[in-house]
Amino acid sequence: MTTHANQRALRVIAVYKFVKCAGLILLACVVFGFTNEPFVDKVARLVDHLPIQTGRHVLQHWMDQLTGMTPSHFVFAGIAACIYAALFLVEGFGLWTGRRWAEYLTTIATASLVPFEVYELVHHATLVKAAVLVANVVIVTYLIYLLRRGQYSVKSDK
Repeated sequence: MTTHANQRALRVIAVYKFVKCAGLILLACVVFGFTNEPFVDKVARLVDHLPIQTGRHVLQHWMDQLTGMTPSHFVFAGIAACIYAALFLVEGFGLWTGRRWAEYLTTIATASLVPFEVYELVHHATLVKAAVLVANVVIVTYLIYLLRRGQYSVKSDK
């Protein structure tokens, strides 16, 4: 594999990290919204009026869970989402700009989350969780391959 192909693959991983970052920022905004009781009431009314039958009980169960949480739980969850979003942003930026440290950071950070993703998949399997797990395992495997092979990013770290 050429260095150009490696750089292209690292940019694909960077885009994946940027998408995850954007998703977490959106999630954090919604979660922070749940600290506002009128917002929770509006969401609950919206869920009640959704024209769906299949899955309605799941949505209502989630709403019951959400309305039982305190604002401090939402603040904590929002802050955690922001921290992970920042990590994904740093990983994505480093990979996009071809930094060697980003390959190490992404390998370690992504590999450290795989056991939790496996646990989640075993206990609450969904197609999305399975796809994310597969993507992360492929990313870790590829980055380990690059790092062991000595084919580091094009730009050197200064």
